Amino acid sequence: MSNTPENTQNYALDRFFDETTMSLHLKEDRPILRKKWFPGNWQAVLDETVIMSEQLKELIDQIFTEATNQRGNFLEIDRQLSKVLQLWPYRIVVVYPPLSDGLELTAVRPVKKTTIEDYNLNEETFDLLRNRAKGILVSGAPGSGKSTFVQALVEVYHADHHIIKTIESPRDLMVDDDVVQYSFTHGTHDEVRDILLLSRPDYTIYDEVRNKPDFELFKDLRLTGIGMLGVIHATKPIDSIQRFIWSIEMGIIPQVLDTVIFIDKGKIEEILELELTAKVPDGMMSEELSRPVIKVSSFLSKKQLYEIYTFGEQVVVMPIPEGGMAGTAGSAGKPGIHTYAKEWIEKKLWSILNSQFFVKMKGSGIELYVPEFVKWKIIWKWGSAIIELEKTIWVWITVKTFDELPVADVKTSISGGQKGGLFIAFPDGWEDRSVSLLIGDEVKKFTTDRNGLVILNDRNEVRLVERRGFVVVDEW
Repeated sequence: MSNTPENTQNYALDRFFDETTMSLHLKEDRPILRKKWFPGNWQAVLDETVIMSEQLKELIDQIFTEATNQRGNFLEIDRQLSKVLQLWPYRIVVVYPPLSDGLELTAVRPVKKTTIEDYNLNEETFDLLRNRAKGILVSGAPGSGKSTFVQALVEVYHADHHIIKTIESPRDLMVDDDVVQYSFTHGTHDEVRDILLLSRPDYTIYDEVRNKPDFELFKDLRLTGIGMLGVIHATKPIDSIQRFIWSIEMGIIPQVLDTVIFIDKGKIEEILELELTAKVPDGMMSEELSRPVIKVSSFLSKKQLYEIYTFGEQVVVMPIPEGGMAGTAGSAGKPGIHTYAKEWIEKKLWSILNSQFFVKMKGSGIELYVPEFVKWKIIWKWGSAIIELEKTIWVWITVKTFDELPVADVKTSISGGQKGGLFIAFPDGWEDRSVSLLIGDEVKKFTTDRNGLVILNDRNEVRLVERRGFVVVDEW
């Protein structure tokens, strides 16, 4: 809502708020609850006063009268059992039984107005936000101070005499009267899209981007050259980018988003920048695996943090640790892309092969180990499916038999367990670790316990090990 002198009239809710009250939570026949202090640093305060059912109904009637009779106030959402109203400066939600188990009212009001100077931005960061960034997402947890920061940034754009419009549901941003505020409550996404594409503002503030139609509209407006400043809920900076990945094509994301600002406790904690390039993803080796990659870097630390690219049918968001080699969270310190690729390939192979198999990543290729009789089935029956898989993941698949399995260089010992089971003991360093054992004609996966033991209780497995032994397969 516009932050102008004529919007300083008195409201029925005023008596429940002081300068430190962020929100008011009322439920009939229950004590009054308030959240106090500031975004990211608040506490709940329970009043001993109980608001009775008739008192709450009377208060709601007064609020509806104010919404109807005072200029600049709106009934934003009018459903049978819920209402959302905007009364400067309050955003009010009223819910009726049986949707709720009792009549309730929630009112939220901004308690802290900031200017861009309050964020202590250096010259480079201020120039980025003022002049260079055109597809901005402001992300953070609820109550972290996202909208407060957005309002401060809007003032910068307004001072530069830019034409600014907002998309809000409900309209609760405190902006200058020159800024036009639209609401989906009274218009569809298509209608708002047509209006903005025809009027072509310099900046559109999108508060909040929630669902697929929102992501689509944000994309459409940005690709026409309109500067976009969106607000989105996220617990980590990268999460806000990932929400766009599932809604729009990966290749155009850097054209839609170039900057992500993460707010926590009212402060800028991180700024991410996105850049599209063509390269071999970190952790892969062969130049043949080059593909479009989105590089996500920290504007503050000047370090690359993530790579985003397609692998098969999936979009991968891979962390880049210090020194490169993406995602060292893989087994035995192997690159995370190998772990991800291995799991994805195994899943696809299970849908093709009706047999046991073992996958080993080797350089830029894959070694597929199968029983002897299955190898010939692959050549005559499943060969075309394997070729299609190679084209999908851009790597070669070499088919071998279990007799050619690589053996891990590890010394193990076997001892008898309770009730006829077997204990396979691994040396130090193999505790809580995934291992693969060739038992008979099958490669089976196990996880050692905290003592480095694999415990076999299956009678068939025990018999095979006692009769033919086992082989520890080198997974990498």
